[in-house]
Amino acid sequence: MSEGALTNHHSVVLVLLQDQGVFRAGQWSQQAIIHHGLHHGSQIPCIQMALQAHYDVIVLNPNDNFVDLKMEKEWKGLLKQSIESPSLKMAQAESFLSFQHPLQGLPKRCSHTPEEHVAYVWDHFISRTEGKDVSFIVHGYGGLVFMDLLVRRKWEVMSKVYAVALIDSDHHVGHQLGSDGQLLAWIKHHCREWVTSPKPLDKLAATVLKKEFPVVSAGTEKHSLAPSSSLQSIFKYFKKALKAKTTITFSQVPIETRSSTKRKQSA
Repeated sequence: MSEGALTNHHSVVLVLLQDQGVFRAGQWSQQAIIHHGLHHGSQIPCIQMALQAHYDVIVLNPNDNFVDLKMEKEWKGLLKQSIESPSLKMAQAESFLSFQHPLQGLPKRCSHTPEEHVAYVWDHFISRTEGKDVSFIVHGYGGLVFMDLLVRRKWEVMSKVYAVALIDSDHHVGHQLGSDGQLLAWIKHHCREWVTSPKPLDKLAATVLKKEFPVVSAGTEKHSLAPSSSLQSIFKYFKKALKAKTTITFSQVPIETRSSTKRKQSA
């Protein structure tokens, strides 16, 4: 997190959620980093733009789900301490470790899956940012994970998140949101997707499936380059969405006028 992400009141928080796979915190694509450099494959340019716009930033790490089994001896020791019966210590510890071998690691607490990781970060950090507007940039499988969070924490997410930029997302509205009219109405007004396409950046993109929110070209046909290619456009979208949200908020507050004051006094 950027400094003050949880304590700076009345500022915007940007949450970054990458695709599924080997990508760790701060990475959109390792392939893009290798072939095109950090400017295209890492989240560094995105973080820099956010900080320049006076956003706070939270970088997620949804794919780091297991502890390496090279630490097997240390974990055996910890497991021994948690089992009361001395005769069962080694047997249960070895049984537990052998069960985990196909996974090549021990599942991390509260971060066994990307969905579990993001829900935990939401509950313990993002949801506690009082007085803040939250936006998300999600790539690939990150789109599916965000929709999962939206379903799990429906009212919290709908009240705090003002804009979501999906990039070549793997979500499925029909399977994940079903026929929930409130969720469908919310994503229509708060989500926008950039997809790989031969069309120029921001041009309306044709899709096989019907989309419940605007879909435009990311300006590239490569999935790994879509985040960097669409970055400038995404920040313009966030600025416009935040301005619209502020306008709507202020428009709901009744304005005191001379005529309304006279009516109150006569009443």
